[in-house]
Amino acid sequence: MKSFHMVAGLPRAGSTLLCQILSSNPDFHVTPTSGVLDMLKIMRSTFSQNPTWRAQNRMDIYQNFKMGLQGFLDGYFHDAKVVFDKNRAWTGNLKLLDAITEDQTSKIIWLYRDPVEIVSSIEAQHQKTILLENMDEASAPGAFLTLDRRIGTYCNPDGIISQPVELLKDALEMGYGKRIFIVKYFDLANNTQEVMDAIHDFVGQPRHTYDIANVKQKTW
Repeated sequence: MKSFHMVAGLPRAGSTLLCQILSSNPDFHVTPTSGVLDMLKIMRSTFSQNPTWRAQNRMDIYQNFKMGLQGFLDGYFHDAKVVFDKNRAWTGNLKLLDAITEDQTSKIIWLYRDPVEIVSSIEAQHQKTILLENMDEASAPGAFLTLDRRIGTYCNPDGIISQPVELLKDALEMGYGKRIFIVKYFDLANNTQEVMDAIHDFVGQPRHTYDIANVKQKTW
């Protein structure tokens, strides 16, 4: 793996579309919604809390652990040159990534769409698949009883709309603004090649002419 970048942002804002387009470039390895960050954080938690690790002086093996996390990333993406890993939580974990990779060149492509349109899109899908119970509804059925409650669930501080915005705000306040490129949904949909050129420039990769009309779905 030569370079590692991330796709994050709001739900229903074009991240899946962007990943389909990026994955049509043979030089790029593009993930669907990925558990790579979750794995890194689970390993961090285990190293911090597991009794067998706590029985040791972990500062003596701190560098070993860091190298182990680097090894996981390098091994998992061993056959990739340029990685785009999709996970909305990356925006709040740039410092963790930098500590693991000992590098500060990774960039985030952050997808934006008007929150009103996002809520409308989520609700339309909910009504379309009303016979299916989603994960959020299973854990908090009362939050889905009415339209107002569903909107409140999406937009509460830990909701799927509010949380990405809060993470972005924190990242900007922490000084990571130059490493985050915000892409608007309708710009991606209507001016696709122009947006893709800007993304390539942002991550330092040669521009690529995308066959937009024939992009095939490779990630889900």
